[in-house]
Amino acid sequence: MREQTERDPARDRQIKAARTLALARRAEEADGPEQETFPYLVCTCGGDRIGLPLPAVARVLPGRPCTPVPGTGTALSGLVALSGRIVPVIGLARALGRPEVEGGAREHLVLLRGEPPVALSVERALGIVRAAQDPASLSQAEASPLGNGSAPFYVPAAEGSPDFTIIDPAQVMRRVIA
Repeated sequence: MREQTERDPARDRQIKAARTLALARRAEEADGPEQETFPYLVCTCGGDRIGLPLPAVARVLPGRPCTPVPGTGTALSGLVALSGRIVPVIGLARALGRPEVEGGAREHLVLLRGEPPVALSVERALGIVRAAQDPASLSQAEASPLGNGSAPFYVPAAEGSPDFTIIDPAQVMRRVIA
């Protein structure tokens, strides 16, 4: 016959308390500290997904034909009239040195905030995604790990959000205008 051991109620309480604390710590570690996130407009461009800081974006418009300007750089797609103003349109893929997709379909224009107004031509604006990277740190990035000076951060895919590379539109503008 089996020998039955007597259970010590005090010991059972200690074991349960220790397990409860261990489970509580595990849940706290899984949650982790809450991290502030920032919104980015994610667009497709040259076969890549690019994130533009939302505070830099004034509007997203349907793509439209541009009037070409002879003698300008390859990144300048042309000019369009928006709300009574003539706005230069920069092909974002060309400005970043990326190949354009076949057919060159550009479904959206992203009008940037600031003066003078400038629009970026992208293949498609996908939507707004929040990421932990602070847009203010874009201008403080000394050397780009991605090599071209305008794409300093990569955001991996997470919970239904696509992966994308964050760019600083101001750096792109400086490269195109210079």
